[in-house]
Amino acid sequence: MNNLKQLLRSSLCIVSVFALLAPSPAIAAPRPLDAATVRARVVKRGVDRWIDVKDKTGLELVGRILTIGDTGFTMQLPNDPGPTAIAYADLIDLRTGLTGGEKTFIASSLAGSAGFAIWAAVHFHNVSTQHQLPVTPALP
Repeated sequence: MNNLKQLLRSSLCIVSVFALLAPSPAIAAPRPLDAATVRARVVKRGVDRWIDVKDKTGLELVGRILTIGDTGFTMQLPNDPGPTAIAYADLIDLRTGLTGGEKTFIASSLAGSAGFAIWAAVHFHNVSTQHQLPVTPALP
């Protein structure tokens, strides 16, 4: 019974830690980007790299950058045979990779999983070796 209480208490602590480390959802909408900022980020990302963009109509496109120009760039979408031209001024959101919060969440999830695996291995090893005494007492 005591081991069950310890197991439940440990599980509750682990769940609490994961709940505190989970990122909170964003409350505000992303602020619109201006054309100069979008161009600078696309140029920094470079040709033949993947990018995720959202335009003013709410359409979200994911694809590979083919060419970069002064007023826009072209993307190759996965299910479209031809290139798609996109103007910098038409974009309101641009994602070029994982955000800092996403990287933190992934790292903390991996660390928590590794910690839980180590704890479980030690716990079950201790439980399996705890009762190694003989059933009947030895006579002197």
